[in-house]
Amino acid sequence: MSAESMDRSRPNRRPARRRLRVDPQGLAIHAILIAVSAVIVSPLLWMVVTSMKEHQDVFTQSLWYIPPEPKLLENIQHVFDRIDFFRYFFNSLFVSTAITLLDLLFASMCGFALAKYRFPGRQIVFGSIIATMMIPFIVILVPQYILVRDLGWLDSYAGLIIPAAISSFGIFMMRQAFLSTPDELLDAARIDGAGEWRILFQIVLPMHVPPLVSLAILRFLGEWDNLLWPLVVTNGESMRTMSLGLALLQDDRYGTDIPMLMTAATMALFPIVLVYVFLQRYFIKSVAGSGLKQ
Repeated sequence: MSAESMDRSRPNRRPARRRLRVDPQGLAIHAILIAVSAVIVSPLLWMVVTSMKEHQDVFTQSLWYIPPEPKLLENIQHVFDRIDFFRYFFNSLFVSTAITLLDLLFASMCGFALAKYRFPGRQIVFGSIIATMMIPFIVILVPQYILVRDLGWLDSYAGLIIPAAISSFGIFMMRQAFLSTPDELLDAARIDGAGEWRILFQIVLPMHVPPLVSLAILRFLGEWDNLLWPLVVTNGESMRTMSLGLALLQDDRYGTDIPMLMTAATMALFPIVLVYVFLQRYFIKSVAGSGLKQ
């Protein structure tokens, strides 16, 4: 065999050149997302940067100025001197966690009943629950306060937790999620002798972890940031929550120490960041697969 024929028989092993394809629409979408993300994140970054400054640096330096010697530790000490931070932190953590767990329990039970049980007036009950979502909280603030006062729950954990233990949004969200559960699966479980409680807690709920986690994130964040109801229902310092503690750091008479306030806000933001970081994949999965059924 000649050398020329051998060269022809050898495969061409040169890598094929790949052309870089640019999608103008994709680039535009990513540019918009980056710009929106920068707008959303910039206040949080400014809060962290400001927590490292002294009070005069806020007014004399640029927004993103970081001092050569950050004063973060000094500002943290000032926060501890002004308010009972750990007490407020514990109250917010306990109240938010208790409300979240209770809402998950009650919303799951109510949502399962409305999604899978057939009883007279079911649509009326569901419509009434949806209607309550359109009522502003300020409308029921005074009646709810009077009820809590008559029950003797003012300035107590019961007054902070029980009125918010169930939400119409949670019932709606779980009902919509449970609609996707096949009725044949539930009937098969009943034939095998499973009771309704076992069906709910051992079959249905494990199938809908993303909606449960999404509801837990939304409720925890909402209650952690809640200011109005704790302000109304608590009087003593021992029952104040973190949002009230941040409000106490604002001094209208002598001027607010902005770096100290931003330091406390950064410390209060830490649990929220942890909750979202560890549970974000469930939240994204729930949003990506959220098809609302009638």
